[in-house]
Amino acid sequence: MKLHLRRILPVAAMTVALTTPMLLAAGPAHALLPNRSCGTVTATDATTAANLNKVLTGKLRGAMTSYRISCARAITEATRARGLPDRAAVIGIATAITESVLENNPNKIDHTSVGLFQQQDWWGSFEQRLDPAYATNAFLNAMLKAYPNNSWQSQPVGVVAQKVQVSAYPDRYQLEAADAQRIVDALTTVSAPSKVHLEVVGADGAMWNTDGDYAAGAWTGSWSSVGGSGLKALTSVVTDNTMHVFAIGSTGRVYTKDANYGTGQWSGDWVEVPGGFEGASALTASVTGSKVHLEVVGADGAMWNTDGDYAAGGWSGSWTSLGGSGLKALTSVVTGNTMHVFAVGSTGRVFTKDANYTTGQWSEGWAEVPGNAEGATALTASVTGSKVHLEIVGADGAMWNTDGDYAAGGWSGSWTSLGGSGLKALTSVVTDNTMHVYAIGSGGRVFTKDANYTTGQWSAGWAEIPGSAEGALALTASVTTK
Repeated sequence: MKLHLRRILPVAAMTVALTTPMLLAAGPAHALLPNRSCGTVTATDATTAANLNKVLTGKLRGAMTSYRISCARAITEATRARGLPDRAAVIGIATAITESVLENNPNKIDHTSVGLFQQQDWWGSFEQRLDPAYATNAFLNAMLKAYPNNSWQSQPVGVVAQKVQVSAYPDRYQLEAADAQRIVDALTTVSAPSKVHLEVVGADGAMWNTDGDYAAGAWTGSWSSVGGSGLKALTSVVTDNTMHVFAIGSTGRVYTKDANYGTGQWSGDWVEVPGGFEGASALTASVTGSKVHLEVVGADGAMWNTDGDYAAGGWSGSWTSLGGSGLKALTSVVTGNTMHVFAVGSTGRVFTKDANYTTGQWSEGWAEVPGNAEGATALTASVTGSKVHLEIVGADGAMWNTDGDYAAGGWSGSWTSLGGSGLKALTSVVTDNTMHVYAIGSGGRVFTKDANYTTGQWSAGWAEIPGSAEGALALTASVTTK
């Protein structure tokens, strides 16, 4: 029997692997498992895919889809999060087109290969290789190790890809280089969402809104009441081009209100989230696909969860306790298909708990975020690539930051003060590769501070959001494409 050499020795491994040649079709003929998510498919992805189908010439000629756009974006965002030039994203996408036709495939096509880069067991666990951020960072780590001092930048795309992948078919990567560049160019044009929608609970207990356009460089300069009374806390998420705001009412019940940013229209009334939950004191929400995962701190000080699927048009209608005690504040983010919830405990220490929404499993307990933060009163988190940026209001009323990289498997282990005084609440969003943190100050005015995660630099001071909002009690922010 003749054996075909598939990959000899990947840069990240010290093993020789003999396997059969990889299938080059869109997936195995008898795949039992559907492709994994690469992240949210946005409202503009179908248009981007249609435009690319007019110009692509390689394996994806006429075959680009919204899903494949989301996978290309995941690779691009993970690359940019490391501050690497877009040529690194071109190399990554050319590799993924060649290996998986840009699909996050969980079926073992070639021996143990899975995911966007068809990485085998030595690259990581099965779930890690199906996390687009982890898989991209593993590829980039191998590339940077193989080409020290940025020497990869002067090499052809296909040569770099082959040195990392060590394929039996070395010439195939370069064939996709032109299309990979076209895809990155298209994502550069449309992938930087610039509109931020900021909501606060005003002194009157109602919700107020203002919008800022970071591409245009301006805020509306005015606040509009969106109704409600006795509101105590807010959080928001976006599915497609619709923003869903969740609020805790005066009795601790949880309500929701929507805004369609295609039409600019808000829904008329606040609607209670099913399940009859009462006594909530804090809340957070996150999105995987069209599903919203909503967590609250209950009257017992534990965290409770319910899920809603806006594509299916319904909520689970029940709440499940996820443990904890004495919790005071919540925030959450998603990396890959895993949600990370962060909570302030009874002494102001910060803890985290994960949920894998592929398997539906939550981690067993709460783990403390390294660095011994104590006395925290509020917190927020955001994501660039596989990196989570976590900010808290410390006992001194200033904002403090620490970063965790889930691809690298660790936290910085230290907290850095970013200034401010008398801060009472935080929220944050990312536009392109810049994080914008919003805070309520001692007088209830709203301020913002930015961090550019390409350069690692924070803006020098806090700038007030135009419109002279005063007396704000809680806030949330979300981003939609224009």
